[in-house]
Amino acid sequence: MLSLFSKNIQLLFLKRIKMKMLVSIYLFSMFLLGCQKDPSDGNVVNTDSTALKLLYEYSTDIPEPSGLAYNSKTNTLFAVSDANSTVYEIDFSGGIKQSFTINSKDLEGIVFSANCDTMYVVDELNKVVATYLPGGIKLSSFPVNVATDPKNSLEGITVDNNNHLFVLNEKSPSILLEFVNQKEIYRRELTYTSDCSDIFYDKALDCLWMISDESQKVVKLSKSGQSLAQYSLPFEKGEGITIVNDKIYIINDGNSKLYVFQKP
Repeated sequence: MLSLFSKNIQLLFLKRIKMKMLVSIYLFSMFLLGCQKDPSDGNVVNTDSTALKLLYEYSTDIPEPSGLAYNSKTNTLFAVSDANSTVYEIDFSGGIKQSFTINSKDLEGIVFSANCDTMYVVDELNKVVATYLPGGIKLSSFPVNVATDPKNSLEGITVDNNNHLFVLNEKSPSILLEFVNQKEIYRRELTYTSDCSDIFYDKALDCLWMISDESQKVVKLSKSGQSLAQYSLPFEKGEGITIVNDKIYIINDGNSKLYVFQKP
């Protein structure tokens, strides 16, 4: 009788040990799922996303807006439409101040130089970056060599303090490209989102911010393309991003709304 009792105690003890081991394995596996390796450099990067805090949302009358930029001289925002080759100047509530058409098609990104005397746009269909005066007079253009479907080609553009241009290829593959004087000096494939929609250079932090339509994310990344932080969005079709002071402005291609988030 005592022997049977001892065996039962031993069985209960073994079951408890197995249960603790299973719990430990499960918790460890959940930790691994929260991280992944960036295959391009081998570094483990955190892929957990926290939601950005939405402050305001405004309707605009811009058809299919794609690309958003801040002009510090006019203290206004500029968006481009891939529906009608038009550049729109808007206030911080989405109201249109003026608009003008330019000689580029399928516009997918816009940015101004540091002193705002030059405007750059990306033409997805023709795979070129075009340079304009702020009023819409074309100065020049140069091709971007990305072997991809024209529908998944160039998508966003920004410029840093050294006047280096950073251009995105949307997907298949997603690529970050860097140019100096119209010559490519660097490229890196981006693998942490399904696509890339627009990009912004943050001079205060000397880093980049990228928005992904399909992944519904904003990604903070280094200028070499390494993910530093990721933030979730409550919608798809985010096609333009810019930051002014402590606010992130995002324009939506699906509903033509301008969203304002708190910068984390």
